[in-house]
Amino acid sequence: MKITTILILTVLLSSLNLNGQNRIIIGRVISEDFEPLPGLDIENSNNEFLGKTDMDGRFKISIPQETDSLLFRYIGMEWTDIKLKQDCDTVEVVMLYDGTYDFMSSKKIDKLRKKRYDELPNLHSDAVKEGLFATNNICYERDFEPKKNILDSIGMVMKLEREKIKETFKKLALGDTIRIPYFASWRYDGTDRTTLYFFSYVVDGEDFDCIIRGVITDKNNRKGGYNISCRIIDCKDCHYDNIVLNGKELKVGDTIEYNMKYFKTLNNN
Repeated sequence: MKITTILILTVLLSSLNLNGQNRIIIGRVISEDFEPLPGLDIENSNNEFLGKTDMDGRFKISIPQETDSLLFRYIGMEWTDIKLKQDCDTVEVVMLYDGTYDFMSSKKIDKLRKKRYDELPNLHSDAVKEGLFATNNICYERDFEPKKNILDSIGMVMKLEREKIKETFKKLALGDTIRIPYFASWRYDGTDRTTLYFFSYVVDGEDFDCIIRGVITDKNNRKGGYNISCRIIDCKDCHYDNIVLNGKELKVGDTIEYNMKYFKTLNNN
């Protein structure tokens, strides 16, 4: 009876000791073109921060034994979620760029993403040959995650926004005053001038570098656009000297041409 009790206690204590130990994971994260990703965030499945990569994209983290997945997040890259295997503690990952697919259906976007995803094992092998990775053994599971549903939802929102822009364009008349927002870049052209750029129509909020008021002098639908011409009447909400648009210095009285189908216009107030 005593021997049985001792055996049970021994097993329990061993189990508690094992569960109390952390697991050390080391590895490296690079991009599709084999560039290291420094400062990358590493999290668990609960989005709890675990660590960052160094300047070479390398990392070493300590995680509880029960942690079975890691999430890698980096600006400009698709978030990467991997399922860890128990028999390997070296994790080397190639992250995919978060590409821009203009004017494509969600189905085609996922098809192109899947094609890039299927190349990951080859990229891993090439990284080993280049001396960037230590082993050909990919000791984690990584699933392809389609974005069709998300993209379709975004597409519906964008469709409603485009319809709203179309109706706004229809209501505008010659002589109406409109406000056009810009973001600004000082010395972009190598001079002391400030270059202005139109905001995309998808931008929210009212936090803009520069707002110019103008009177509509022409509007048309050439080439399927919602084209506007307006004469500048006020630059008081653009607190820069020597402002430039399309390489030309702007001043009151000049005419601006742009396409409401793509660029943001503010309500006049």
